[in-house]
Amino acid sequence: MLPQKSIPPFWHALFIIMVNDTLVRQASMILKCLLLMYYKNSRGRNYRKQGQMLTSVEYLMLLLHALLPTPVWYRFFLNKDYGSLFSSLMTGLYLTFKLISVVEKVQSFFTALKALSRKEVRYGAYATSEQVNAAEDLRAICQEKMHTPILLRCKDIFGEDRVSEWFERERTCPLCRALVKRADLRSYGDGSTSLLFQIF
Repeated sequence: MLPQKSIPPFWHALFIIMVNDTLVRQASMILKCLLLMYYKNSRGRNYRKQGQMLTSVEYLMLLLHALLPTPVWYRFFLNKDYGSLFSSLMTGLYLTFKLISVVEKVQSFFTALKALSRKEVRYGAYATSEQVNAAEDLRAICQEKMHTPILLRCKDIFGEDRVSEWFERERTCPLCRALVKRADLRSYGDGSTSLLFQIF
């Protein structure tokens, strides 16, 4: 829903923003469900790629959430009934704070896209066959044969699918509890979304 050309009353503006936010949230959930179905039905589930895709989609939706209320509040703050100076001041303040918020969201989105395009693993490197043989080719988490072994920074070796799933929730090694994953970007790899409405 786009804002009307006339200045909307406060409650009408709030209603437009909440409807827009709800529609974008629903579209985000549908897209995430489609991605989850795709990755569930593909051969050799890739938790790392799935998590990165879901995180990128969430950061794109957070950017849209930040942009959607802008035209509505811009039109609302241009209300000259409160005085030209007050209207101009409120509009300028709103647009300044909105610009700061949007720049932060754009940076987070591009960071998520950069993580998606990288081939290397953020929390270690792919293990060589000698390293896997030294670790007796068993996973410490589920005791199965490793398909894509990852050597973490703490020198423990795990299969990529299990350890990627682990790092969606934790930042430490599952075995020695050493800090392995930096807290540079919040991961939405499990398909979660932000719960709060983006009102301003």
